[in-house]
Amino acid sequence: MMKRLYIFLIVIAACTGLWAQERGAGNVFDLTQFADSTKYGWKNLAGRNEFRQDLTERQKLLHLYEMDSQSVSTNVVKSAIFPGWGQFSTKHYTKGQVFLGIELALFGSAMYFYDKSNDYYRKYELATQVDEIESYYKKAQDPYQYSMIILGFASIVWAYNLFDIVQSTDSYNADVWDKIIQDYYDKPVKLTPEGIEIRF
Repeated sequence: MMKRLYIFLIVIAACTGLWAQERGAGNVFDLTQFADSTKYGWKNLAGRNEFRQDLTERQKLLHLYEMDSQSVSTNVVKSAIFPGWGQFSTKHYTKGQVFLGIELALFGSAMYFYDKSNDYYRKYELATQVDEIESYYKKAQDPYQYSMIILGFASIVWAYNLFDIVQSTDSYNADVWDKIIQDYYDKPVKLTPEGIEIRF
């Protein structure tokens, strides 16, 4: 049994090696094509060096961006738990207040109608006369339906709140990056991850 397994593994390894050699035979690495700077939009080596310097500077700024930017998933969790909290985190205070206010108003209204429905339902359960039973039952139905409709609206606003926080976080992060770039290129004194840099 072990001999068959060893033979099978040797055959598989040999076939894999032959297949890899066959696939790699036509793919010869061309260094001149790889080093051709016009392929990347650079007209000469100076363009490539400028791009390299710009890339190096942007990588330095990335550390500052990572400290100030916010995670989309964290803000979604915040807004899922407490509508408007994510918007407050991204400094969209008006949106946060609007979402919080609407959610509180809708949830409060839904609870009011649900409580009213439960009140009539308790009276319906305690009623002994036929007309009282019918009356309380009908009175319990309308507030319950209003409660469910308002709760549906509240869930739509909550879902839109989650959609909006994704957009708000992306907007906030883009603004953070733009501010970092603007501060870096416009100011003679710069704060970099390595320290303070002064240009004369």
